[in-house]
Amino acid sequence: MTSARSILAISATLAVLAVLVPARSARAGLVGVRGGIYTKLNEPFVGVELLGPISRHAYFNPNVEYVFVDNHTYLTFNGDFHYDFHSHGRTFVWAGGGLAVVYDDPRGPAESSTDLGANFLFGIGFAGDAIPYIQGKLIVKDDTEFSLGVGLRF
Repeated sequence: MTSARSILAISATLAVLAVLVPARSARAGLVGVRGGIYTKLNEPFVGVELLGPISRHAYFNPNVEYVFVDNHTYLTFNGDFHYDFHSHGRTFVWAGGGLAVVYDDPRGPAESSTDLGANFLFGIGFAGDAIPYIQGKLIVKDDTEFSLGVGLRF
């Protein structure tokens, strides 16, 4: 990947965060950043997310992830929901799922593709002023993919 594309991806991530962070004070919910690896592609990713409560233990978690694939634009747009299982400590566990739209645009004459898929996810977080977490996600589509990430919600 060229350094210009890396700078563009990081700049876009920061721009989205700049828009999302002020929105938190206007309503209940959290914003977050995440990064990790898409295991089948063996490439790193960065992402941004919102976390909005639906009920005491259920959450809507829309997110966008950019995967650093050489000579490709590879993005996932996800509308995920998850359920936090009750915990008496500062650690909590969740499981959930949602819809995925995966956009892959290779450079050159090859055509871009957009696939629809289903996400199945699980994670563990650690409550505090900021919430660090680890999450695994299976994206079931024509070419199924698994991602493992770490993130921070604030």
